This record gives sequence, structure tokens and C-alpha cells, in this order.
Amino acid sequence: MTDYTIRLHNIICYLPDESTDEVYLMCNGKKIWPKAEKYNSMNQGDTATLKVETSLVRGASIKVELWEFDDLSPDDYLGKFILEADKIGGPYTSDMIKEDKVKAKYAISWEVR
Repeated sequence: MTDYTIRLHNIICYLPDESTDEVYLMCNGKKIWPKAEKYNSMNQGDTATLKVETSLVRGASIKVELWEFDDLSPDDYLGKFILEADKIGGPYTSDMIKEDKVKAKYAISWEVR
């Protein structure tokens, strides 16, 4: 099987869930960004550099989840991005799929190599 490298380049905030979101990304139950902090603060119009890579075999998929950190209650789920490694290409920008109750709108830029 062919191995592909998935590169996550940026996350873009079009509309935060709160005035400022404290976001982080999870993949397969593991926090993948930001690495050194609990979260990254984002406001409307912000773009954050991710520099995250992972390898997948052809045909496999990953689910990247966007969460909002909360000190006093459980963290809020803001959306997800599901990628199937079926061909080389990119970079692309895709909206994060969100739950109906979430007003936030985020996108992620990525590529497969």
C-alpha cells in the first residue's frame, strides 16, 4: 500500500462561537495542535499556522476535530474535518463540518503528498 503524508497548514476563523475562541485540534483521540499550549486564541478573521503532518495508507481516513477549551465546564465541540487519503493533491481549503447548535465557522487548509 502507498503511504501518503497529510499536511494540515492553517485553520481560519470566519466566525467564533464566543467573542474569542480558545481552540485546539484533536485527531483519533489525541490533541495534535497546539503542541506547547492548552489552546490557541482565535477571533474573527484570524488564521493560525498548524504545521501538523501525519501518514496514512491509501484509502484510509482521518477525522480532525476542533474543540473550544473551557475552564469551568466541559470543552465545546465546534466541528470536524474528515479526509480520505485517496490521491495526492492540494493545498485545499475546506470548511469544518459543525453541529446545528454551533454558530462558529472555521475552515482548514490541507494537502496530501
